[in-house]
Amino acid sequence: MCIIMPKTIREERLRWILPICHKEIKLVDVAKICPHSQRSLERWLAAYRQYGEQGLEPRSTRPKSNPRETHIRIKEEIIAYRKKNKECAKVLAWKLEREKGIQINARTVGKILKAE
Repeated sequence: MCIIMPKTIREERLRWILPICHKEIKLVDVAKICPHSQRSLERWLAAYRQYGEQGLEPRSTRPKSNPRETHIRIKEEIIAYRKKNKECAKVLAWKLEREKGIQINARTVGKILKAE
């Protein structure tokens, strides 16, 4: 008897979920022999029922946004000061605080300049 090994993550998840979906075996019984946790099986089952096979594709856990990111207006201000004066990050941070009232760390200014 030849067992075909799954080639993708979707196939692997589908292999564990289909018997539960077709009510051939209970989720609790699958969780006892499955190398994945019962919670993972529950999540995969819910995703499969809602989205079909596409729901079993792995999704990124990377955050979509960073609420602490420096505002674009401040970044543009830093770049404009740099083009005008050609000064280092520390001096730019001091001038921004003194002239514009923008408090920003010199390291953050340096990172913004480096990225630009």
